[in-house]
Amino acid sequence: MANILSGRVPPRGDAVEAIHRQFEALASPGAALNGEQRVGIAAAARSGEIHDELQTLAHHLYSSPATVHEEHVRNAAGRRGEAATVEVVGIVARLACVDRVNQVLGVDPDPLPGPVPGDPAGDIRSGLKRRRGFLPKPPGEIPVALDLVPSEGQSLRAMFGPMYMTDDEMDDPLFHRQPGLDTPQLETIASRVSFLNECFY
Repeated sequence: MANILSGRVPPRGDAVEAIHRQFEALASPGAALNGEQRVGIAAAARSGEIHDELQTLAHHLYSSPATVHEEHVRNAAGRRGEAATVEVVGIVARLACVDRVNQVLGVDPDPLPGPVPGDPAGDIRSGLKRRRGFLPKPPGEIPVALDLVPSEGQSLRAMFGPMYMTDDEMDDPLFHRQPGLDTPQLETIASRVSFLNECFY
């Protein structure tokens, strides 16, 4: 994570630590994909060099999220499985977040880590229903969107505090990060980004 530390604006320590953890998780075996496949998803998202349905979805999510529609997600899920598709969404969402932070800090994206050997863990929840996100998930909004694969849901929530707000901070209308923005400022930015990305949440 050397690049983020070389930017014109020094990042907060909790954000740097969160990015370290995300890159470690990205390279490690998931529920349905091994480490090599997961790193390949991230590489395809960045480069556009795609070879299958999951990499195609990854590149669309990374480069033009507003163009992703239900048929893209269902096509990947039908061919490669819903758990693998959830992993792709999780990997790309967090990778894009990290890369955009580097971009606004004026530094190049960090190189992808080498894959961690091992087989997929197979930890996949059952009994969930398809909802607005096109994939099975429990009731609720964004924090539970990836909970078909518990490890992906946990990784998503681990980014919320450092990059946005924790659940408790979101409940506090007077929250003001020190140093940083207050709740109305954070929500304004989040709403604007969601609007520009045509986010259906």
